[in-house]
Amino acid sequence: MLTIKECNEYGRKLKELLLLRYEPIAMKLLENEEQVPEGAVRPKKDLGIHLALCQAFAMVRRQRTCLAMLKEDHWCVWPLISFGLVEIREGEDYYDKVVTANFVEDPEKAKEFFAKSYPRLEYGSYAGLVMAPLATAGFVPDLVLVYLRPAQLRSMLMSVKYKTGELLECKLDSVDSCVHSTIPVIKNGKYNVTVPDPGEYERGLTDEDEMIFSIPGNKLAELVEGLILIEKRGFGFKQLFMEMYTDFPRPLFYNDLFKMWRLDEGEIWKR
Repeated sequence: MLTIKECNEYGRKLKELLLLRYEPIAMKLLENEEQVPEGAVRPKKDLGIHLALCQAFAMVRRQRTCLAMLKEDHWCVWPLISFGLVEIREGEDYYDKVVTANFVEDPEKAKEFFAKSYPRLEYGSYAGLVMAPLATAGFVPDLVLVYLRPAQLRSMLMSVKYKTGELLECKLDSVDSCVHSTIPVIKNGKYNVTVPDPGEYERGLTDEDEMIFSIPGNKLAELVEGLILIEKRGFGFKQLFMEMYTDFPRPLFYNDLFKMWRLDEGEIWKR
C-alpha cells in the first residue's frame, strides 16, 4: 500500500511530467464524521456556505484547499444521490422528477437508464468525502482526479496502454461529471475519462479545453511509472513538438527578389 509521502511525490511528479495547470485532486471516502482530517475545511460549518461538488473540485485544484464534504455541505442533488448520502426510493412522489431530469426524453427509457446505468453507491455506505491537492494531501486517496487538456490526456492513455497492454474503455455522458468521474472508479477500480458537464463549466470554472482523467488510488504508482518510462523512450508530454518545415516552397517572386538581393533561391511554390 502506498504511503502518504509517496502519494505526495506522485502528485508533484504528475504536475512536472504533464505541465498541469492545476493540482491533481486526491479524494478519500469517509465512513463517519470522526474521520474528517484535522484542518480540512467544512463548507457549511466553517464558511457558512454550500458547494456543488464541481465547485469543491475547483477550490481544491485551483486554491489548493483541503475540503471535507458531508451531506449538509452539498448544493447539488446528483452527488447526494450517487454517493449514497440520501435515500431515493422508486414509487415516491419525487422519484419521477429525479429520473426524468437526467436528460433522457422518453420517461420509460429514463427510468431504465437510472435503474441500470446511473452510477450509485448504496445508501448509507459512506458519510462523505475529503479532497485535497495530491501533492499535499494528508491521506492516501481512494482515487485521483486530474483536469487536463486533450494532449495531456493522450500521455495518460499512452501510460495506461504501456503498463497494462490494454486500451482504456469508458462510457461518456454529457451531464453529471462529478458522478461519472468518481463512482465508477470507486466501484470497478478502473481508470476513467469524463467530459465536464454544464455545471462544471458554468459554476465549477472548468475551461472549454479540459477533460477529467480519473486514477484509482491503487493504480497511481503504475500510472506515474508509465509516464516516466514513456518519457525515457522520448515520447513524454514535454518531448513532443510540432516540427517546422524549413526552406519551404515559396511563390516565384520571392525567388526573384532573393536573386536580386544575392540571397539563396529555393523551390517554387506551386498550387
